[in-house]
Amino acid sequence: MNDQSRKSYDAIIVGAGVIGSAIAFELAKKGWETLNVDKLPASGYGSTSNSCAIVRAHYSTFDGVAMAYEGFSYWKDWSNYLDCKDERGHAIYMQSGTVLFMLEGGHHEKVLPLFDQVGVPYEILSNDELRERYPFYEHGTHGEPCRPEDDRFWDEPEGELIGALYTPDSGYVSDPQLASHNLQRAAEAKGGEFRFNVEVVDIRQANDRVAGVTLADGTQIDAPVVVNVAGPHSFVINKMAGVYESMNIKTKALRHEVHHVPSPAGLDFEKDGLHSSDSDLAIYVRPESGNNILIGSEDPACDPQVWVDDPDDYDDVVSDDQWNAQVLRLARRVPSLGVPSDKKGIVDLY
Repeated sequence: MNDQSRKSYDAIIVGAGVIGSAIAFELAKKGWETLNVDKLPASGYGSTSNSCAIVRAHYSTFDGVAMAYEGFSYWKDWSNYLDCKDERGHAIYMQSGTVLFMLEGGHHEKVLPLFDQVGVPYEILSNDELRERYPFYEHGTHGEPCRPEDDRFWDEPEGELIGALYTPDSGYVSDPQLASHNLQRAAEAKGGEFRFNVEVVDIRQANDRVAGVTLADGTQIDAPVVVNVAGPHSFVINKMAGVYESMNIKTKALRHEVHHVPSPAGLDFEKDGLHSSDSDLAIYVRPESGNNILIGSEDPACDPQVWVDDPDDYDDVVSDDQWNAQVLRLARRVPSLGVPSDKKGIVDLY
């Protein structure tokens, strides 16, 4: 049970999304006395709740691939990893697999040596094998990604994929907010504490090191370690701590849209589809509940980036231009896709 009057911990974790809750669980397992503080009313209610929750391995560094591959084992055996019941039940890992479409000089050339070093299971699919397994995908390539208002967008394909890199262990999490709550309960079972509806307004320091946090109501809580996992608000916390300007890699909130469209007639994409990464068209997709397809952007240079100065005040309405761009891009890869008039999707910050 949380002790709201307690004023000292081994570590304070700012944020209670899926990362903050996981950090609390892992530290609590090692005997650390932890406190998560979050301005929202429950774990996973921030950007985690609108996350695409994709679990993949094709990162650009050895460390990224190794961490992702280790994560597969946790998601595939989620209940045993948590070792704790949750009154809401446990999130489900949808092991759909991933195809990374391969282009000459594409991302797979960087990924494959890393897969071999780490030991990630994979298959190389020829276009014939890709067609046999996933006949709904068209194999044309279209050059540098562009937008529908560019006349080149409508040109016929200029080449063909050289196949696909398939990883069978990857997939997505059914409910990322629930996964965060699972981790909260698991951390609490090991002694971790959580406080919600509280806002950090200062990162206190003493003797040239962190000393704790101050909340909006004036409460001061001490800890020799403060972990910033505030998601889109992380740059705000870094500025409070006085470290933002000295950071080589700075964070800032980026507005991002994902869109939902119904599967083509006769295709049960929720059952037979999978996560795909398509750098040729600069999109990724995965199955979505209700036999829909979730479409996200891989942020090509032609797409506008909307950086947000105030993560509590941004436009959360799906834009016609970005919806059209992403849905029409997918229609090039899945020609049987219908383009609905009802524009559905989610806008959040990354």
